[in-house]
Amino acid sequence: MIRGIRGRIVLTYLVLIVLSLSIFGVYMLQFIEKLYMDTLESHVREETSLLAEWISPHIDWAVPGERDEVSDTLRRTAFATGGRVTLLDYQGNVLLDTLADEESKKNQARYPEVQAALDGSVGTHVRMMPYSSYNVLHLARPVFDKDGWQAGVVRLAVPLQGTHDTLQALWGRIGLSLLVVAVVSSLFGLRFAHSISSPIEAITRSTRKIADGAYDERIQQRGRDELGVMADAINAMGARINEQIDDLTQQKGRLEGILTHLVSGVIVVDRSGRITLVNPAVRELIGFPPERLLQKWHWEAGHNFGLSSLIDEALLVGTPQKKEITLHIPLERTVEVNITPISSGNGTIAGAVVLLHDVSEWRRLERMRSEFVANVSHELRTPITAVKGFSETLLDGALEDRQTTRQFLQIIHDESERLTHLVTDLLELSKIESGHTVFHHSFADLSKLVERTVSRYIHQAEQVGLSLRAELPPGPVRACIDSDRIAQVLVNLVGNAIAYTPHGEVVVTLTETAEEAVLTVSDTGIGIPAEDLPRLFERFYRVDKARARRSGGTGLGLSIVKHIVEGHHGHVTVESQVGAGSTFRVFLPKQAAEAEEAGE
Repeated sequence: MIRGIRGRIVLTYLVLIVLSLSIFGVYMLQFIEKLYMDTLESHVREETSLLAEWISPHIDWAVPGERDEVSDTLRRTAFATGGRVTLLDYQGNVLLDTLADEESKKNQARYPEVQAALDGSVGTHVRMMPYSSYNVLHLARPVFDKDGWQAGVVRLAVPLQGTHDTLQALWGRIGLSLLVVAVVSSLFGLRFAHSISSPIEAITRSTRKIADGAYDERIQQRGRDELGVMADAINAMGARINEQIDDLTQQKGRLEGILTHLVSGVIVVDRSGRITLVNPAVRELIGFPPERLLQKWHWEAGHNFGLSSLIDEALLVGTPQKKEITLHIPLERTVEVNITPISSGNGTIAGAVVLLHDVSEWRRLERMRSEFVANVSHELRTPITAVKGFSETLLDGALEDRQTTRQFLQIIHDESERLTHLVTDLLELSKIESGHTVFHHSFADLSKLVERTVSRYIHQAEQVGLSLRAELPPGPVRACIDSDRIAQVLVNLVGNAIAYTPHGEVVVTLTETAEEAVLTVSDTGIGIPAEDLPRLFERFYRVDKARARRSGGTGLGLSIVKHIVEGHHGHVTVESQVGAGSTFRVFLPKQAAEAEEAGE
């Protein structure tokens, strides 16, 4: 298959040349052949006419010697013309024949030229004969006697071998001439095709490069014809596209930067509901990587009927949608959904932008704030009510009973102490959470810190029938910490372990790795239900509220522990089983200590 405009031009040009030369050659050959045959026939016609006129006076065979003279004349004529001369009577029988073969013995009236001559006209016919391998031209003319009566027919048969050879040589010369003309014309055609196709091919190459992204490609076209105008237009188009692509690339980069670092999930759907764009934050909200969501239906994204119905309503009605929904996969989250329809130029809805903002933490903080206010009110109201009630009882006359007065005053004192502890813990927790607490880090031996804490509570543990012991490594465990704050962590954890362990033992273990030290407080107490573990470090959260109040706890100890450990860039974990005890682990990094020791 011919490809390209150059090939099509050359092919068209060659077809036109070959067709034109072929038609011209055939016409010329036919014309020359007809002219040659007409000339030959005219010559033969003249020969037979002269021969008939000469034979006419000698047709009477009664005169002695006439037959021989006519036969001699016929032979000379045949020799001069290179043909065959036959003399026939008026019935078509052969009287004389220069060849005298088997054919001459037959009646010749069946041949067309003889039949025409017998009818009084000149007849011609071309046919093959046994004595010649070429066609033979036969021309017959009537012969009249002295009285004007038709006495016979004279026929001259001339083989066309010479004519064939002459025409064949002429055909070869004409064919060679036409071939030379075709070759020369083809060369001019190639040059012509090259002059037309080269600029077009250059334009095509440049446009392909522009289409492939090489927008700085330019066409070098010097002509001022239509191709030059086209080249200038394509160059201008390439420059404009290059500018637009640069603008789009910058805008895309800014958009991708915004979407990548945007904490809210962004989903863009087209008018049919298929997802065309998502940002990385969607993975955290929905649990699917962005590449798996592209070109999927929007209801496949969140598997959430509330989200899908909001998107469908925005696409159908064309009004913005805003609502809070709950996503259950991969985690249960509260998400604020804002959907803005995208309008096309003709006013139809072309799609929608879905903004997913995780408000779970806000709602949790609001709930915690509400619970905190309620818990603080409750915790403060209990001792205040007790102090107020017992003081009013004393003022109403109970002062006269010394035993009752002493009992009531002791209760008022205990509730005041409890109120003092609660306010102190609240202030402490508020300072830590607000960042106003300054941690004074210095190198300390955690082994000695654990020993002091265990020694402080060993007597209290023995009083309730518990075994309290420490498991320490043989050498010191040094870390850069705030010793007072870490001691406060140990006091809270050991105190809780003693309070919630009716029998058994409490073990404080210290271990270390290359990067961190691990403080473990384990007990064999009542344990913590699995559903309470996620909220264990919240303020005022108690598993056994009645027991916690009897032990004098404020419900803030574990929350303070968590904030102190996080202030040391560590973390605290808990493992527990109901009836089998609990294990708290505090992980404290040692990198700061090692860096300072290297500096020393």
